Amino acid sequence: MQQVGMIEIATIIGSLIALLAFVKGVIEYTLQGRQKRAEKFFEVSQFSSESESFKNMCIMLEDNDPKLAEVPFERKLEFLGYFEEIALMMNSGLIRKKVVHYMFSYFAIKCWDSDYFWTNVDRESKYWSLFRDFALNMKQVESTFKYSRRDFRF
Repeated sequence: MQQVGMIEIATIIGSLIALLAFVKGVIEYTLQGRQKRAEKFFEVSQFSSESESFKNMCIMLEDNDPKLAEVPFERKLEFLGYFEEIALMMNSGLIRKKVVHYMFSYFAIKCWDSDYFWTNVDRESKYWSLFRDFALNMKQVESTFKYSRRDFRF
């Protein structure tokens, strides 16, 4: 009888140790995911702060400068591609929608609304569907946005 009790206790202790190891693994996995999301976020943010071409485009969009019509297609392609990359990360769950809106949507919306920007780019092309969806989605978020600290984390 005594031996059966010891086996049961050993089984319970072993099960608890396995459960604790599993919980620790889940916590580590979650923290690693957050770290990777943060690294990708800062990588994308770095481009917008370091690229002179990107900064100049933003300055022109801020004022809806008619000179946007003269910007070469290649620069516009790079600009639109940047926001499509952000849209892909948002759609994949790597960056939260509210964070994307707060940190990245302002100039995407400005771009979508600027007829000058789209002078030499077909705004309705199926190849800009992701950008179009992103910009319109961000406009919708803009209309209902309310800041909450808990929404802004990795």
